[in-house]
Amino acid sequence: MKKTLPALFVAFASMFGGFALYQKMSAQSTDTDADVSPDFSLETLSGETFKLSDLRGKLVLVNFWATWCAPCLDEIPLLVEIQNRFASRGLQIVGPALDEPDRVRASLPRLKIQYPILIGEEQIPVVMDALGDRLGALPFSVLISPGGNVLARKHGEFDLEELSTLVEDNLPKI
Repeated sequence: MKKTLPALFVAFASMFGGFALYQKMSAQSTDTDADVSPDFSLETLSGETFKLSDLRGKLVLVNFWATWCAPCLDEIPLLVEIQNRFASRGLQIVGPALDEPDRVRASLPRLKIQYPILIGEEQIPVVMDALGDRLGALPFSVLISPGGNVLARKHGEFDLEELSTLVEDNLPKI
């Protein structure tokens, strides 16, 4: 019993510390130090080259997802709704898929995604890392200002109110 008690204490302390770190990392973070987004190029499903810098002047939400990721699939209808609602005001969502291109293509009719989907099984993890992904978990989203600065990062799903507010607060007022 005397040997078990310290081991249990260490286990619970590690578990609590890990949970606290997870909570901190999974919460949306807003960066105020003009964190410049790195430019990247990925391929679209149609084989064209997509460059992030081509979207300068727009508010861009980069949402990393996969067909095997249940929270990603749950979030997609919300992203489609937000893209439709705010596109005319300058929002562009792009969805790099960390998945096999054929699986992504097969899922699109069911998901009704109307924003650009990007592929590159080897390149996407590199882009995620460059954009500040510290967990390697999906979904992972990055909001980028029209000037190219990272405004926010989020691990996990958005809910409607949270994403609407984030986008509304960062779009030009009309």
